[in-house]
Amino acid sequence: MAATLIELPMDEILRTIVEKTPSAKGAILMGFDGISVEQWVHPDHEDDTDIESMAMEFSFRFMELRDAANSLGMGGLSDITLKGEYGTVIVRVMSEEYFVAVMLGSPGHMGKGRWMLRSQAKALNADLYR
Repeated sequence: MAATLIELPMDEILRTIVEKTPSAKGAILMGFDGISVEQWVHPDHEDDTDIESMAMEFSFRFMELRDAANSLGMGGLSDITLKGEYGTVIVRVMSEEYFVAVMLGSPGHMGKGRWMLRSQAKALNADLYR
């Protein structure tokens, strides 16, 4: 018997990713063109987390990284991690057009964040390409 995909609204999928990733502040699904599709920010971080501006600023750099990986013969880019002094961003490339990113307050749970992005990618794609 094949497993069925439980269809949740996109904001609920992003909420699940954030709530199940310790220190996550928010998650966003965005096009590489810098246009936000959906986002969810933890209520405790609504005042100090502008995930849309962060993702928009990085979206064009992510395209450059994707192009560089291809030109160097690395193949398609699937994951990007940016670790800064005050936060960490984990990115999962969904397609040629879209990525999903999670903003963490501390890098201690990057593995859990990457796993949550990978495990929810199919559900996000199903909602995105309905």
